Amino acid sequence: MQAADYAAAPASASMSGVAQRREAVLARIERLSTASVPASRRLAYWRDIFADSERPITIEGESEGFYGALTRLTAEDLEITSVQSSPLMTHGVARDPAEGKHFSLQIVHSGRCRLRHAGAEVLVETGDMIVADARRPYELAFDKPVHGLVLSLPWSRFGNHAAALEKLAGRRLNLSGGPAAVLSGFMRSAWDHLVERDDEEWPQSATELIWDLLASVLRDDRAAEATGSRADELRRNAAALVDHHLLDPEFGSSAIARELGISARYLQQVFAQVGTTPGGFLLARRLDAAAARLRHAERPRRITDVALECGFSDLSYFSRAFRRRFGVSARGYRQGQGAGP
Repeated sequence: MQAADYAAAPASASMSGVAQRREAVLARIERLSTASVPASRRLAYWRDIFADSERPITIEGESEGFYGALTRLTAEDLEITSVQSSPLMTHGVARDPAEGKHFSLQIVHSGRCRLRHAGAEVLVETGDMIVADARRPYELAFDKPVHGLVLSLPWSRFGNHAAALEKLAGRRLNLSGGPAAVLSGFMRSAWDHLVERDDEEWPQSATELIWDLLASVLRDDRAAEATGSRADELRRNAAALVDHHLLDPEFGSSAIARELGISARYLQQVFAQVGTTPGGFLLARRLDAAAARLRHAERPRRITDVALECGFSDLSYFSRAFRRRFGVSARGYRQGQGAGP
C-alpha cells in the first residue's frame, strides 16, 4: 500500500453555511492500484485486498484486462474511500450484529451498477446515493467500469439517526432537490478537486459541510425516493416468493404476479426500473442461490443436487446459465475459482 501522510497547510475556504477561516488539518491519503501488478495477477491482487478487509468481500470477474484503484482519505472522524474498477460482481457478507451497527453512504461517482441490499434491488447511476447497513449482505454488479465513493458514518455522530439509517438502507436517496442533491454534488466535486489533485488539501470546513448536509438528509422525511418505494416493496416481496419456491421449477413470472396480486404487465414495469425482466430476475436469484450453496457448503455438493434444489430440472440449461452469469462452470466455482482466494 502506498500511503501519503501530510499536514494540510493553512488555507482559506469559502462554502455556503460555513464561515471563512484559516485552518490546518492532519489528513492521510492511502492509494492502491493494480497498475504496478503483472496483468495475470491483477484480479487476484484485488481480491486479496478485500478478502482482508473488516467486511470480507467475494469478487467475481474477468482477469483479462482487469484494472482496479482504491484511494482512502482519513481526516479526524471523516473517512472516504474511492473505488474504481473494471466490470465485476461482488458479494459482501453480513457483519456480526454483536459488533454493533455500522452504516455507510455509497455514492456512484461515475457509471452505473445494480445493487441488491436490505431486501431491495435498485439500479444506481452517476450521482445516486444509497445507505448501506453492514449487518446485511449485499451484491453489487456492473458490466462497465464504475467509480464509487464510500463515506463511513461514525456512530458517535449519527447514532441518534439509527431509525432513519435503517429505513433508508438499500434505497436510493431522493436527489430531486434539497440537501441530498447538494451533498451528492459536493462530495463528487470535492473529491475530484481536493484529493485526485495532489496539490490540494482537505480543509476542515469541507468535513463540517458534509456532516451538516448528511444530518439534514437524515432529518428529511422525503429522503428516500417516493416514486420507487412501491416498486422496491414489490421487488422485495418477489424475492421472498422466489426464495420460498426455489424447489418448484414450475414457479415462474406469472406465478409471481399472481401471488403479488398485480398484472403481468405491471410486474414487467416494476423490474424494468432496475434494468431486468421478471424472468431474468428469477433466473438470477436461482443462480445466486446455487452459487451460495456451492460456495458455503461444508462438504462438496453434487452439482445435480444443487441444481434441483434451486428449481432447475434441466441440468444442461443450468450449466449454460451458470457459466454465463459467473464466467466459470459450476464445478469450477465449487472448487474455488469463483469463490475468491
